[in-house]
Amino acid sequence: MTYFFQWFFVLMAFFPSLALAQSSRVVEKIDSQHTLTVLIDGFHRQQVRLYGIDLPDEGQPFGVAATRRLKRLTAQPFQIETVRQDEQGRSVALLVSTKGQILNAQLVAEGYAWVDGKQCRHGYCSEWMTAQSTAKEQRIGLWSQPSPQPPWQWRKNH
Repeated sequence: MTYFFQWFFVLMAFFPSLALAQSSRVVEKIDSQHTLTVLIDGFHRQQVRLYGIDLPDEGQPFGVAATRRLKRLTAQPFQIETVRQDEQGRSVALLVSTKGQILNAQLVAEGYAWVDGKQCRHGYCSEWMTAQSTAKEQRIGLWSQPSPQPPWQWRKNH
């Protein structure tokens, strides 16, 4: 039996993607603040907030559509790349598809989210801002509205 474990650890050292492929992630719930409760490998729960973006709230125009789109994107296999922990201990993370697509950026490009300029500080955030500008110019998603209000402003008024 120990021979098996020796080979197992050797394989994991040289092929870490095999270990990643083994873990499954299921989104159990998305709350009104767009915090995901993710069940990992059937028993470990992780609270995850999306790094660098903010989706419209449910009471806002496009809020329900944005939540539905997030549910569809996370119905496929994805990885969680934690950028930091927030004050409540949640992972603030990038969600990355098995094809390497960052789902946070995809939501912005498809007009379902805003880039949060105060929170998004990494180099790729400028690419996300460009994607947001393109979505706005093409009137995609929430940008099809006359004057979409960012969620952080909407929350102050409601």
